[in-house]
Amino acid sequence: MQKLAIVGGGVSGLSLAYYLQNDYEITVFEKENWGGKAYTQKIDNYLMEEGVNGFLSNSPKTLELCEEIGIKPIKANENAKKRFIFDDKLIEIPTKPLDFIKSDIMSFNGKLRLLKEFFVKPKCEEESVEEFATRRLGKEFTQKMMVPMLAGIYASTPSKTSMSAAFPKLKKIECEYGSLFKGMIKLKRGGQPTGELHSFEYGMSQFIEQLKSKTKANFVNEEIKDISQLNGFDKVVLAVPSYEAAKILKRYEKLSKLLRQIDYNPVAIVGFDYEEIKPIGFGILSIKEKSLGILMDKYIFPNRNGIRVMVGGARYPNIKNLSEDKIIEIAKKDVEKMTNAKNPKFSWIKMHKNAIPNYSLGHQKLIEEIFDEAKKIDIILAGNAYKGVSFNDCIKNSFELAKELKNEKIVN
Repeated sequence: MQKLAIVGGGVSGLSLAYYLQNDYEITVFEKENWGGKAYTQKIDNYLMEEGVNGFLSNSPKTLELCEEIGIKPIKANENAKKRFIFDDKLIEIPTKPLDFIKSDIMSFNGKLRLLKEFFVKPKCEEESVEEFATRRLGKEFTQKMMVPMLAGIYASTPSKTSMSAAFPKLKKIECEYGSLFKGMIKLKRGGQPTGELHSFEYGMSQFIEQLKSKTKANFVNEEIKDISQLNGFDKVVLAVPSYEAAKILKRYEKLSKLLRQIDYNPVAIVGFDYEEIKPIGFGILSIKEKSLGILMDKYIFPNRNGIRVMVGGARYPNIKNLSEDKIIEIAKKDVEKMTNAKNPKFSWIKMHKNAIPNYSLGHQKLIEEIFDEAKKIDIILAGNAYKGVSFNDCIKNSFELAKELKNEKIVN
């Protein structure tokens, strides 16, 4: 049986190992925590996620994998449907068209501008999220809705993000139907994300531990610094952040340089617990604060009794140069500003200087170049730097990659 090395024990690397465990003799290398940023810290009575806190049930591969490995996801409670934006005041995001019309989330003129979307000509070429949203939906919609949305998903800003790379389905709807609204009507799809939020009873690490226990592989806690360390393997997959892959492949100058072109946004995750904090819901996204948003984990999943604040991102990249105490103070002040809650009885912080890859303009073309160069040296790249940042994306992409490798084996 051929020997396969997978460098990176995050969601992408571990799920790939699971899918290929009967086809290769696999060794998985991980220098830090198994699960990568899907890692749950247990501090006293608190469960604090270092990154993602769940996944949407709109991706069958994730639910199928959970069933295969024998772990049952838990659905977020009804509070998760209540989401808020902070724009100098708290505004609940309406989920129904009539509620949207009645709400003060946008001005009357801003809402009226949305109706023009039906008549805006499609533009089937790459542009930023800011250009796309402003062109189709207006400046106010971009500021009030897209700014917080980009902060919550990518820790980025609309001007720094490629529409085609970050939201390919919406771009496709525009090109196929000539209008987002026309497309959604024909597809019988609303503007809300499909699927319900799920997690695991004791955090995301519970999934990682179960996946690892159901995978036949050699698990090695070791940092791979150079590709030469893997000379004894028939195939190598680098399922690490692109900047780590660039270091491992430093002898291949062109490929390493291309990999370094993928930017990452810094994010600090700050955990708090307050005697009382409102609103009760999924969380709050901000429009201009240094804290991108607040996740009210304690209100949506069992065995959680704290909240988490995301600080920094592309909006405030200097976060990576600040001390932990300073970051906690920023988060504390923003929580007070948004919720009026004061004096947390617990605080915790996890700094990610390279938290989430930024899908900038030209991202898809850059990925094509990277994959072409990697193929020349028989190296396979995986992970959220390339074709999707979500937990679901990582699992789906690993499944597709495993299918390719199995087919390749059959052909050879």
